[in-house]
Amino acid sequence: MELEFYHFVFDLVFFFLYFDNAFIFSVYDKEGHLCPFDNGLIEQNVLLYFSGYMKAIYEESPDPEGGIPTKDLGPINEWWVSGFDGGEKALVGFSTAFGEYYLMDPSESYAPFMEIVNEKIFISKVVIEFLLEDISTTYEDLLNKLQTMVPPSGFSTLTEDSLLRHAQFVCDQVLSFDSSAGPNEDLLITSPCMRALVRLSGVTIDKRIAMHRAERKDFKIKKTKWSRATTTPLVKEVFETFFREQLDKDEDKENKGPRRRRCGICEACQLPDCGTCVSCQDMVKFGGVGRNKQCCVQRRCPNMAIQEADDSEPEDDEDYYLLSESARSEILFSSSHKGICVREKRDIRWIGNPIKDDGKRKYYNAVMVNAEEIKLNDCIMVEPLDPATALFIARVVYLFEDKTGAKRVHGHWFCRGSDTVLGETSDPMELFVVDQCEDFDPSAITGKATVIQKVLPSNWAELGGLELPHEHPIKDDGKTFFIQKQYNWIHARFEDLAADPPCLKEELKYRFCASCERLYLEQKYQRPIIDERLGITNENQEVLFGVVRMMGEEYRVGSSVFIQPGSFKFKNLAPVAVIRKDKDRDKKVDEDVYPEFYRKSSDHVKGSNMETPEPFCVGHIKTIFTKTNDDLIASCDIWIRVNKFYRPENTHRGPSLSQQVDLNMLYWSEEECVVNFGKVAGKCHVVFSENLDISMTEWTSRGPNRFYFSQAYNIIKQTFEEPPFHATSIGMQGKGKGKGKGKKTKSESEKKRKAEIKIEEWPQIHKRLQCLDVFAGCGGLSEGLHQSGVAEVCWAVEKEEAAAHAFRLNNPDCTVFTEDCNHLLKLAMNGKKTNDKGQRLPCKGEVELLCGGPPCQGYSGMNRFNSRQYSLFKNSLVVSYLSYCDFYRPRFFILENVRNFVSFKRSMVLKLTVRCLVRMGYQCTFGVLQAGNYGVPQTRRRAIILAAAPGEILPNYPEPMHVFNLKACQLPVVVDDKKFLSNCKWVTSAPLRTITVRDAMSDLPKIRNGHKREEIPYGGEPVSHFQRLIRGNQYQPILRDHICKDMAPLVEARIAHIPTASGSDWRDLPNIMVRLSDGTFTKKLQYLHHDMKNGKSSTGGLRGVCGCANGKACDPMDRQYNTLIPWCLPHTSNRHNHWAGLYGRLEWDGFFSTTVTNPEPMGKQGRVLHPEQARVVSVRECARSQGFPDTYRFFGSILDKHRQIGNAVPPPMGAAIGFEIRKCVSVVEERRKAESKMEIA
Repeated sequence: MELEFYHFVFDLVFFFLYFDNAFIFSVYDKEGHLCPFDNGLIEQNVLLYFSGYMKAIYEESPDPEGGIPTKDLGPINEWWVSGFDGGEKALVGFSTAFGEYYLMDPSESYAPFMEIVNEKIFISKVVIEFLLEDISTTYEDLLNKLQTMVPPSGFSTLTEDSLLRHAQFVCDQVLSFDSSAGPNEDLLITSPCMRALVRLSGVTIDKRIAMHRAERKDFKIKKTKWSRATTTPLVKEVFETFFREQLDKDEDKENKGPRRRRCGICEACQLPDCGTCVSCQDMVKFGGVGRNKQCCVQRRCPNMAIQEADDSEPEDDEDYYLLSESARSEILFSSSHKGICVREKRDIRWIGNPIKDDGKRKYYNAVMVNAEEIKLNDCIMVEPLDPATALFIARVVYLFEDKTGAKRVHGHWFCRGSDTVLGETSDPMELFVVDQCEDFDPSAITGKATVIQKVLPSNWAELGGLELPHEHPIKDDGKTFFIQKQYNWIHARFEDLAADPPCLKEELKYRFCASCERLYLEQKYQRPIIDERLGITNENQEVLFGVVRMMGEEYRVGSSVFIQPGSFKFKNLAPVAVIRKDKDRDKKVDEDVYPEFYRKSSDHVKGSNMETPEPFCVGHIKTIFTKTNDDLIASCDIWIRVNKFYRPENTHRGPSLSQQVDLNMLYWSEEECVVNFGKVAGKCHVVFSENLDISMTEWTSRGPNRFYFSQAYNIIKQTFEEPPFHATSIGMQGKGKGKGKGKKTKSESEKKRKAEIKIEEWPQIHKRLQCLDVFAGCGGLSEGLHQSGVAEVCWAVEKEEAAAHAFRLNNPDCTVFTEDCNHLLKLAMNGKKTNDKGQRLPCKGEVELLCGGPPCQGYSGMNRFNSRQYSLFKNSLVVSYLSYCDFYRPRFFILENVRNFVSFKRSMVLKLTVRCLVRMGYQCTFGVLQAGNYGVPQTRRRAIILAAAPGEILPNYPEPMHVFNLKACQLPVVVDDKKFLSNCKWVTSAPLRTITVRDAMSDLPKIRNGHKREEIPYGGEPVSHFQRLIRGNQYQPILRDHICKDMAPLVEARIAHIPTASGSDWRDLPNIMVRLSDGTFTKKLQYLHHDMKNGKSSTGGLRGVCGCANGKACDPMDRQYNTLIPWCLPHTSNRHNHWAGLYGRLEWDGFFSTTVTNPEPMGKQGRVLHPEQARVVSVRECARSQGFPDTYRFFGSILDKHRQIGNAVPPPMGAAIGFEIRKCVSVVEERRKAESKMEIA
């Protein structure tokens, strides 16, 4: 009977229900005092007991009737939570030495204790279930989930403060849940949102997780639902060939992963090996082979897991800046750098007589090296000094013997793929042509090599997606190679083989080297050359010239030029830079009211334009001269005398004027400056406004670098005047005869000069390219390409319904597919003409431009690939996107991604992507662009891979058009410790000033927190040039989507108390009690601990809010809630740069941080508050920060719209790329037109 009773106890579960006024359940200590069980008492070995009605678990009745009244059950060993399966309610349970018990409703007297417990349990349930749905979710997404969900009955609305208040508990539950994870399962604690929560709240990971655990059972983390990658045979071959021995053939059979390091402090590290998990079974001590070298699954250290995830995250701006500075620039390939092995004992003999003797050298047709004949144009293998280095390959250009009798070979080097950016991913048989040649000793030659030029078939575009031949067409004997592309070392550009320049002097053909000639022509192209000597020497002994030619441009008298900033001296009539207000405020601040202000020790403000450089000076060439009469004139001896143009900010009205007038408006001046031509940065086009027959906006849009003036500026009088007569003729092309009698000769010369000064226009193309946009989002990249006139978006693929609807709204004539991109490609590869919805699929040959930005979840860290991650990558959307390229073989290809795409997995993702494109036959290059350089008030760096089909011209990256913060413009790409630069030559300045927050949104009407009216009137005219452009020509102007998130009352109060001064953030909050909009009051934050790092305030007050400030362990009892200054921020500020920027306001004269998908005051973007109003930025303000026109529509909820904007490519950056593609299309069209005319002739 006694045995049966104990068996009954172990099978029982408590159901505690509230019924009338009956006493149901309570928790108390041995003295009988009611106690909370969730605040660490159990962990501190305080004995707690509970009482209530007990019923068996199989009892279905929720009624306490029939239950057994009990008391003094316990003591409680641990308490736990379960029910993370999507159900409405999480279940709480106790464990004692006799059994486990579920808890239901508390007694009336214990109910207050349970309110907090239920809230934290519910939040942890929501968080875990949210992570199970998508482990890659961000902190902002988690906040949105909490704030928008409907809480259970009796719960108040959940806020960010609720999450931070219970952060320790939530993290403990997640860690407990993770303790049951499989060896190759991702830990939930390493997700981006949990790591952000750990950093913000300062939670600690210790043994308390053993006292309250979460049941994981058999849950699997759900990934974003994309089907297995559809790949073409070529793409599959590239990825299957590389790392073949590491690929997972069956992920369930192999459980490899990165070797885990343990901190040795947390409880997981101190557990013994279980001996039963997969990792233990592989250990030698348990009879395994010890191959995987992984720790026990139960000993996975959460501290190190978080640290490794943080280390693997994309580096911040400062880290990237230091990395790019320390990396060496890629040096030209040369044997002199790598060393050639000279073998003195080899038999070297000339064959035949010299073919030429010029008195200095004797030239020969052939040489015998160890009984092997080497002739001109033979390809040879050259022995390197380092035996570990592969043999060098070169082509013999000419052979000669100098006066000393030394025999030499002039060889044009080939470059192995492993020496390019491709590194280990390259084809070992593929070589690339580089413009590098050298004289070397023939004794280094080890033998001949065969180098075959691989010519792509004429039907290359039709072969996409077809099966590959089983055998390599070229024999792999170690001596046979092939070439099909040339390689640029500086810019990492793979391009079609260029025709060799002709030898202009037939008598020098015996020593003509195409590589030397190309290098000479390139140097000549970049060097200024003065011409058209006028033969006039003026009173200053200056020899006048008519033109300077440099980099394909002609600079004549009458041309307008960009000149490096600082070349002109402007009087500082008004401050151009933003000066921080209240500089002396820290001297008079009351530290009792503003206890965190002392943390603002630096004047640096993120998003400030204090370090943004000036745009180029603009001058109008009056004379070109040198100070020497020599026939050979050095570049440094060329000078120009220019009339100085004033920008609006250079006048006495300063920035206030520049914020109102057009960005490209100038003022003529009679002031002259003499400038060395070495300071000329480029050519621009300036006209007098009245000489135009079209509107200024239209004229500006027709070509690059266009400026105008309508007034002159008098610096002495500080007045704006009518320009002089000679200035009004600038830009007067085709306007008739010269004015005045007796000036016929001058008029003719003027007309001749003006005819020579051509204004550059965007090239015309026959028709727009038909574009397919994959991962289209709401269409930012497509919009930019459309604005440039290069593309017509005919098809788009976007899986998210809200974003797809937004794309349709803005592109009504485009076919938008909402299926999985892999499914669509599979249909196309199987010959289907339509999808399941009857939408017509694009056919081969129809897609001329392919663009898209594939997501990179699952392998986006910085560490090397392991086999599981590589399996994820080869099944990723990047691979799917490359398969789209291979199948459709478009003329041009654009891959856009986050800047760190070039760094993921030690740049292996980049290398494999470029390798795949080269294998297809594409010309390609990569680079990083800063969106702020193209006319948006936001820092947003994006990696861009460009590719062009064989026969096309590979586009350059667009030159910056606007100056931007220099630190945000560090754009080199570092691969294997080598630095690669884009082709952009303007790196420190640009033609136009930067766009500011004021330019972007100062005209928008004032709204309140939570404003939801989607259509309102503007309420005023546009103020800035940017605003005029962004509004466009609306027939009935209406402002859409000027709506913002409704923040919780506490958050709203914090925002309202953030000052509007420059650089204001949470550190400016007062420590006071305020009444919230819901009628409740906040509390004052209590500083009860000494801060070892920061000492005491000027008034002697303490500065610590937790015992950890004094070197002790964090105590949950130190946590404070509902304070105006968030307790978590001073708690963790010392180790997180004082959380600079959180609750930060945008600066009117600054710029946005990278626009994120959900603006949160404590999110990673930081400064998301309006510069003056008590709210976060609106949807339309974020859209303007991205450069979207006001007519552009978004779809869905506020969060949907924010997500669409935050994920988009800024249209102005897309347009800049589009113009570069347009140039290439135009050149090819002209070339083909000329070829067809020659054929007809």
